Amino acid sequence: MITPDTSGRTGANSPACIRKGRPPLFLSVAVLAAWVLVSRPAFPQTLPVCYNWGCFRQVAVEISPTTHAQIGGYFLSVTSAPEEREALRHAVRQFYLEAARFAPIAADRGGNLNDSFTDGRMDCVDHSRNNLVFLTYLQQQGWLRYHRVAGIASRAPWLVNRHYASQITETATDTLWVVDSWFADFGEPAAILLQEEWQQGYSP
Repeated sequence: MITPDTSGRTGANSPACIRKGRPPLFLSVAVLAAWVLVSRPAFPQTLPVCYNWGCFRQVAVEISPTTHAQIGGYFLSVTSAPEEREALRHAVRQFYLEAARFAPIAADRGGNLNDSFTDGRMDCVDHSRNNLVFLTYLQQQGWLRYHRVAGIASRAPWLVNRHYASQITETATDTLWVVDSWFADFGEPAAILLQEEWQQGYSP
């Protein structure tokens, strides 16, 4: 049983994801990769998913053979890095749809202001942590051929509005790309953009 870590709950209700001075709660890429590897051999496979800001709540999400095959199908016809990034956007969305069977995260809305008191809300700590888990799973399955998982990115372009997101590296060029699902309402594909653009304060 996974024990929720409640020490990093943000409690912030501002356009920024979290306020200055609150470190994010997430596991290292190595720990996540090891955790996914352990869960790989049999179905259903399980992944930890965070919600209610700062990973205040955590649930074990079962990935069924059907969902596993559906997610893998996004990558079958991929022949380039741009195509793989587009497949990733929809794969992350599918992971969240599956997770909504186990947690009330379908109530999540883009940003923090529209769901401040809603059970199932997710801030950028939750999204970055979850997306890192999802990306690590994809990499461990061998479905990522043009990118590798690169941990968590952080930014604070205006000092007080610190924000976090998962990131990937394009293997042929070492270009960093950010995978950020915090901006959109639940059920929308994740945004994937150049890390340099994201660091400058990108907001759709």
